[in-house]
Amino acid sequence: MIRNVRTYDHFCLTARALERVGDRWSLLVIRDLLTGPKRFTDLMDRLGGITPTTHSQRQRELDETGILTADREPGRREVWYRLTPAGADLGPIIEGLNRWGLRHAWRRPQAGEPVHAEHLLRSAVLAIELDGGEQARWHFRLDGGDYLAEGDAHGWSLSANAPAAPDAPADVTITATSHDLAAYIFGGPDRGIEITGEAGQAERFRRLIGAMAAVAEPAAEAPAGQSR
Repeated sequence: MIRNVRTYDHFCLTARALERVGDRWSLLVIRDLLTGPKRFTDLMDRLGGITPTTHSQRQRELDETGILTADREPGRREVWYRLTPAGADLGPIIEGLNRWGLRHAWRRPQAGEPVHAEHLLRSAVLAIELDGGEQARWHFRLDGGDYLAEGDAHGWSLSANAPAAPDAPADVTITATSHDLAAYIFGGPDRGIEITGEAGQAERFRRLIGAMAAVAEPAAEAPAGQSR
């Protein structure tokens, strides 16, 4: 009998969970659906390096295990993928991995490395939260997409394709490219970045957005006597 390499044959809940979401790319597909439903092309845009064949296979497997579902409407060519309640339950797991990565596996974007707006903002709002956080509502217009970052006493959240509602306007609106915003976050100039809103709120945004570099910088420092 040919062994299924994805089956550990352990009486262990960790092993059972990894049999369903432990394949390469699976958790990243779930990561990108946590901010809202997306099309196949939306996910391909975020999953730099994945092939269409592998992407289709991962989506099929996650569908079969009840983690995501495909929203197909008669007469509509586009198929939207969304997490099921079981898939959404993985949110704290992804958040925990993000926190661990910020503290122990952080590095600045490398030359030529794709930086997607959603991933950059996810890291930034997590760093702000770990730095103490403050209540805020920021509307980002990056690379043609809309993102809403919100923070309160319970933490920060990020939503894609969700600009602030008229009855709950954003404190500031930031229009830029991901490249320019990443450079600014890590201490570069604000060239190419437009920040609109009250002067006090704009200054507050500038102060808080730098938390990513400030919080994560110690993780990049090697212990004494070791090379980096």
